[in-house]
Amino acid sequence: MGKIDLADIVNMPAFEEAGALFYKATGMTLSFYNDHGDVIFYPSIERCEFCRIVQTSPEGSRRCQQSDITAAEAALSEGKPRAYTCHAGLIDVVVPVVVGKDKIGCFYSGQSLLSPTSLMSFSEIKSTADELELDADSLWQAYIQVHIVDEQRLEVAMGLLGVICNHLVDSEIALRRERLLTVEQKRLRKSAEEKALLERDLREMELRLVQAQLNPHFLFNALNLILGNAMAEKAPRTRGLVENLSVMLRSSLAQLGKLIPLREEIAGATACVNIHLARFRKMINYNVNLPDELADFKVPPLILQPLVENSLVNGLVEGNDFSLSIDITSSNGTIDICISDNGRGISTLALEQLRSELSNNKHEGKTTGLAGLARRLAYYYPGKSKLEVDSDGAGVVVKISIPRNQ
Repeated sequence: MGKIDLADIVNMPAFEEAGALFYKATGMTLSFYNDHGDVIFYPSIERCEFCRIVQTSPEGSRRCQQSDITAAEAALSEGKPRAYTCHAGLIDVVVPVVVGKDKIGCFYSGQSLLSPTSLMSFSEIKSTADELELDADSLWQAYIQVHIVDEQRLEVAMGLLGVICNHLVDSEIALRRERLLTVEQKRLRKSAEEKALLERDLREMELRLVQAQLNPHFLFNALNLILGNAMAEKAPRTRGLVENLSVMLRSSLAQLGKLIPLREEIAGATACVNIHLARFRKMINYNVNLPDELADFKVPPLILQPLVENSLVNGLVEGNDFSLSIDITSSNGTIDICISDNGRGISTLALEQLRSELSNNKHEGKTTGLAGLARRLAYYYPGKSKLEVDSDGAGVVVKISIPRNQ
């Protein structure tokens, strides 16, 4: 619950009610220091006049506080109520409040005497009055009004005060904990509902992504190419194309909802490149850099293939040599995947709009492209993934950063 101040957890209506009952039963007031150092008394109209006069002197007020501090330290150390004599000779009671291992503060009561007042007993107090430059006659009149309590009643009052004060605190802390628990339960329930909704959206999004990426136009071209090669020759190239298409379909459809090794994700992206390479063989220079120690690192499916296909479809320019690279490295606890090409690039305005869309989380509901990929990465690595895009007008670089340890 954090640091607790006694003034923060005292239920004032309950404190006033308890103070009234305690005064009625014992003739003693109930008080505590608030967080500003002021003393809260109840019943306030019954505050000891003798103490009020003494505290009109700055030095008298300081001595009163020092008496309370000394007694409070002893009570908190012992963990139980205790009676003490203040600097002016009155009997006070202090009740420590401890929550767990936290020493919160103390409640005070008393301003009493154990024996009837007399000029002899007052003579000792008068010397204190002289030091504090107080009016002796006014102090005497207040002194003879101080409540008298015998030792037996004082002992009973101490026990009663301990029960009352700890009940005040325990009840309020229990109420606060119940409120906090209710808030935490609501938060956990909301979090579970949001997670379930995200999982449902993710499945739907990945299915839509497959439908969008494996569009009829691409499949038509791929199958036409396979058919043409089958008619022209009877083996290796056709077999290779069929295998590549199988790998591509398998990586797209069979792995949904699972994490797969990077080598399998690379294989799906490479199959996509190989099919395009069969159509534009002289125009594609494809390179992959995947360190052996990262080959089995698991990632969400379909994070590379859409980027590779997008690069081939939008970046490739007829008549120009086209280079496409996938570089995977690890540093500072992250896996960095960089997909770069030397194609036609992205205009400055379009690049700014794309970056704004990604940085401002404006990809809600998007399923394809960089926005869809950003949404999927946010699901798998909440708050820990990065998706960056750059273009100098002659090529595009997309960088994905994900944590190496989840």
